[in-house]
Amino acid sequence: MRKIVYLLPFTLLLCALTPSDSLKEWLSDDMFIPANVGVAVYDMTDGKYIMEENSEKVLTVASTQKLLSTAIALNSFPSDHQFETQIGYTGTIKDGSLYGEIYIYPNYNPTLGSKRFNRNLNEIINVIKSWLKQNNLKVLRGVKVIDPTLTAETLPRTWIWEDIGNYYGANPAGTIINENILELEFKSGAPDEPTEIVKTTPNLPLLKITNRVTGSTDQRDQAYAFGGPYGRGMTVHGTIPANRKNFKVKASLQNPQMALAYMVFKALEKEGILMKGRYGAWDQPKKKKVNIFGVVKSAPLRAIVKETNFKSVNILAENLLQNSYLASGSLIGQGEWAKKYLKEKLGVNVTGMRLKDGSGLSHFNAVSAKQLVEVLLSMKDIKAFTKSLPVAGESGTVRSFMKNAKINGSITCKSGSMQGVRSYAGYLKNTSGKQFSFAIVVNDADANEEKVKKKIEELLSYIGGL
Repeated sequence: MRKIVYLLPFTLLLCALTPSDSLKEWLSDDMFIPANVGVAVYDMTDGKYIMEENSEKVLTVASTQKLLSTAIALNSFPSDHQFETQIGYTGTIKDGSLYGEIYIYPNYNPTLGSKRFNRNLNEIINVIKSWLKQNNLKVLRGVKVIDPTLTAETLPRTWIWEDIGNYYGANPAGTIINENILELEFKSGAPDEPTEIVKTTPNLPLLKITNRVTGSTDQRDQAYAFGGPYGRGMTVHGTIPANRKNFKVKASLQNPQMALAYMVFKALEKEGILMKGRYGAWDQPKKKKVNIFGVVKSAPLRAIVKETNFKSVNILAENLLQNSYLASGSLIGQGEWAKKYLKEKLGVNVTGMRLKDGSGLSHFNAVSAKQLVEVLLSMKDIKAFTKSLPVAGESGTVRSFMKNAKINGSITCKSGSMQGVRSYAGYLKNTSGKQFSFAIVVNDADANEEKVKKKIEELLSYIGGL
């Protein structure tokens, strides 16, 4: 009999135990000896927790923290809310000329020019062209982007240097153009030979890029950009596959305000508009009356929330929390405000919680498994939220998670990962029809990410069979 038990899969061993004992057995794995592990599993059918381990201990949860930002946004705005970029002009109109400038107020519109939402710069250009045509204008004095965040600190100060030069660490400024991605197109030769940057999108002539990327037999993208916000220089290190004609690497757009002004300026020139002035970016108008003549609306909030959680887009999560914070009019810091909001509006016990950003990219964030579950419970009836979570084994960032499990398709969840961190939080429907909210957070396990993922799959498979 002992021999038969030894040969049984681990999940079958768990099935013979109570939920509490099963959790203890699961935690006995040597990989957890140096680790910090938080587990909270709530039976939504019976209204009680069936598993808890360090459930109130705050840990680094990585991208599962996006659940907090999206929940706050959906409670701050209607699900069909659209953020608006305003376009106006200064000066006077006379004899086919505007003796003034075009002013663009991005206003924290997160989907401006976003390929993800099938948008591009034409959504701004077309508004301006239509107005110019209505007023028979052929001459302008320039283009200005007005963004108060030019003189504010929008980049979370606890983000690390190796992140902020790359697309996933792009500055969540008040101006976001195609998620503030700078696309670098490389041409590579033989392994270990230098590469060439043949194109950047957008094309920014003032940006100086130092290219230290070489070709490699490794077929992965191992190129990393280094450069801070509002700089004019960037260095790219690492490797890309050898002998490629157009290998694309995504970096962060350092100065989205100036980039937007430049692109609109050049686009209007191509349309035959005579530009007698310059392009630029300011934190506020220079004591001039601005006449608004058009708006560009973002995608609906529910669509932004879905992409944020489905694809784990950092800049969208940051933007949603920023917009919610700004709409509140609060004078306390954004992180403290978010905690207060979660406590007062969603009923979350925020003891020990530390929020340094809205996306989970900062290593200084701290959230407990139980706090994640409490957010999930508060949002269980909000369709725009529950539908934003990808299906384990089928879609989004959890496409490969629980892929071969018997309960494949019965889990919707958000994943989180960074060096030393693996976390999952979401909803599970087991084979008996019971509904659960769960959060499993593992920090510093003595195993690689794949092994930790498999271990978490074991525990969820057990819950799925209860």
